[in-house]
Order: sequence, then C-alpha cells, then structure tokens
Amino acid sequence: MVRYIRDQHMAGPGNKILVGVSGGADSIALLHILKQWCADNGGQLAAAHLNHGLRSQADQDEQLVKEICLRWDIPCYTKKENVAALAAQNKKSLEEAGRDCRYQFFRELADQLKFDRIATAHHQNDQAESVLLHLLRGSGIRGLQGIRPVNGQLIRPLLCVTRQDIENYIQENQLPFCQDLTNDDPAFVRNRIRLQLIPYLQEHFNPRIVEALNRLAVIAQEENAALDEIALRQWPQISRWQETAIELDIQQLTQEPSALQSRLILRALQEVSGQGDWSQEDLLRIRDILNKPGSNLRLHLAGGIRVGKVYEKLVFSKELLDSPSFCYPVTVPGQVNIHELGITYSFDIVPAQEWQPAPGLIGLDLDRMPGPLWVRSRRAGDRLRPLGFKGRKSLKKYFMEQKIPARQRNLIPLLANEEEIYAVLGFMVTQPAAITESTQRILVIKASSDVKTTLGGQVHENGLDCKG
Repeated sequence: MVRYIRDQHMAGPGNKILVGVSGGADSIALLHILKQWCADNGGQLAAAHLNHGLRSQADQDEQLVKEICLRWDIPCYTKKENVAALAAQNKKSLEEAGRDCRYQFFRELADQLKFDRIATAHHQNDQAESVLLHLLRGSGIRGLQGIRPVNGQLIRPLLCVTRQDIENYIQENQLPFCQDLTNDDPAFVRNRIRLQLIPYLQEHFNPRIVEALNRLAVIAQEENAALDEIALRQWPQISRWQETAIELDIQQLTQEPSALQSRLILRALQEVSGQGDWSQEDLLRIRDILNKPGSNLRLHLAGGIRVGKVYEKLVFSKELLDSPSFCYPVTVPGQVNIHELGITYSFDIVPAQEWQPAPGLIGLDLDRMPGPLWVRSRRAGDRLRPLGFKGRKSLKKYFMEQKIPARQRNLIPLLANEEEIYAVLGFMVTQPAAITESTQRILVIKASSDVKTTLGGQVHENGLDCKG
C-alpha cells in the first residue's frame, strides 16, 4: 500500500492527513496503517467521526473510535448529526444524506485544521459495488470510473486491497472494530449488490468479478481523463462567458463527436453551477434540444440551472431569484445611477449647431420628448416606433429581430415617458425623438460604468415606482 500511495501521488512527506473513521474494520485498518505511514514520513494524522444517529449502537461506535484514538495518541474530532431529519428535509435517501453530511464535515474540519488530505477507507470490493451500481443506472464513462483513488483533497489508499485483505490485517494486528448491522440490510441497493449480485456473478459467470470490475474502473478513469483533456483544449474556441451565463457555439459544438459534445456540455454545467455532479440523463436531455430543429428551446435543471437553445448559441445560466426590474426619474442636466446594472447615465443639453456625433454618445431631440422622463426596464406590452417603420412595433418583437436572448432583455434600459419609448439605450433612438433639420436642442446621453461625481446637475440613486 505504501507503493500505491506513492504511485498515485496521494501524499508526501510532512503531509497532514485527516482520516474518516466510522469504527468499522475498514476505517480502523486504514487509521492503523496511516499511523505508521505518518511516523515514517513525518506526517500528521487526525481522525474524524460523524455520528449519524441512525442506529442504536451509534453512540457506542463513537465511543470506541475515541478510545482507539486515545490509545494510539491520535487527535479525534466527532460530530453528531440528525441524518434522518436532513434526508427528509432535502428529499434524499438516508445513504445520500449520510454521505453528504460526512463529506461536508470532513471538508470543513480539514479546512479548519489546515490538513492536506482527507483519507477514506474504500477498497476494491467497494469499487466493484460502485461500478455495478452505476452500470445498473445506465451511467456513462464517468460513472464507470467508480471511486477515484485521488479526487482533489480526497484519497483512498485501500483501493489496492480487497475486503479479505483488510480482514486478515485486522486479525493479524488484533485490532478492535465495530460491526455495522445495517450492512446486512437488503433494503439498501448497495447491500443487495454486495450480498446477492456479486456472489451470483462470482458463482455463475466470473469468480474474479471484483478484480475485473476494478480493472474496468481504471480503464474508464484513463479514458475519462483523456476526454477531459481534449475538452479542455476545445473549450476556449467553443465557449464564451456572457455576463452571468455561458454560451456554446452550436455550429462548432455539433461538429464534434457525440462523446466530446457531452463532455463540453458537462463542463458548461459545472462552470455555471459550481457543481460537478450531473447525471448522464441531464446530458442526454441537453443534447436532445441541441439536435432538435428550431430555436428558443429550454430546459430547467436542478439547482435553478437553465439551458436554452437561443439562435446559434446553447446558453447555460443560473436562474436569478429576483428579476432585475428598475425605474429611475431623469433630471436634465443630471445623472442616473442604475445600481442593478452598475451603469451611470449622464444627461446634458447641447445646442443643435454644436452637436457632434461621436462613439459612446446618444443624441435625441429634447423638445420632442415631453416630460417627465424615466430610465426603466421593459414592461409587458411595451411598444415603440422605430425609425423608418410605419406604426408601432412590440418591444418583444424588436428584441427578437435583434436576436437579443430573453434572459438579457430585462437588463436593457429604456428612455421613456408615460406614452412613448424614446430610446432603447445602447441600441437605437425611436422616430419620435430622432434629430431632424428643425431640431434646436439636443439631449446628449453618455454611459459610464463608474461615475462618482456630477457637473451642474442632480444624481438620482434611488429607483422610484414610476407608473404608466
């Protein structure tokens, strides 16, 4: 196992290792082995035990772990959690809720104590169970990886040995341990795989099925790493961050092999959500809308993640709890600071004969815009009169013609009074406010992302409830 730790780059001299210890034979054996490894390599060791409160002997297990750590002079940190209540609250199985609680406790403790590694006692039989479990669920190559030897801060030094090897080690060293009776409960799928499916496969198909499934996991890990590397090289050419969303170029994406499409989609999900745990089913649903004809196709995924096919882009975004709606009064001359957008607009008056169009400036006929004026976000039913267009057009239709994604439309400010929209700021001036030969005074608007002062005007920093 010492060679396995070295070959997998799990830990090095002087590392601080936190061991997750349930009190079972596997974790006690791991703690005993790493105690010697740390002594030989100048490392530091500590144990972490989470009391799930699910079994009558849970307190006894905690006490045994404390006693063993005291005897071996290993710092021990324990925590009690009501896993059953958390499972019900978050609509998770007891297994899933327990695992989430354990890893959260381990990570928080490792961060607090500044430990380099978190070691868990998964072994080859656990690996075989995990691979079969993912196979039965129809997982892709990511699922067939099973339990990775190194996953960030997590290390699994026992993945090179079997359950029988651990039992032999426990007997040889006369180590005490707890017996978890829930491991024999057929209500849990993993237990049925261990107690029924694997013995059946060993007897009727392959007596070395555990070894074969571990070999499959290693192959899947290698191929998964290769796909990740290819996707990483393609990512800059195919993706773009747009405000709070990620856009993938559909034309480029669909030219890639299916496996690489899924990997690029997975990366987009991970980047926008901050979570790595996305199922093969999620990826297939997204690829389904990718390959469907038409635009404006949408999916709502877990965690408030939205995926949409918007024109030539596949857009990944996180749903905002509050839609950015705003409305600010305009004083001329003066400034309006739109906190929701981080933009300040300055408003000044220039005689028509002095007006010089320039990039970044918007000019309108001030005398054709009766007040009061407002800078606001869009409203349902908004209509405007574009230059060169007879009659009115819905703002929604204008946005669609400009191919502005729906998620961005609330972020585009409008200059309006109670009757008319005079400008879609950053896009166009409408017909009622357009400069003509008879224009005498021009309202000049300039945008800035960080304006702190104003010259000769008022600064409005509070949005008001403007009606009409």
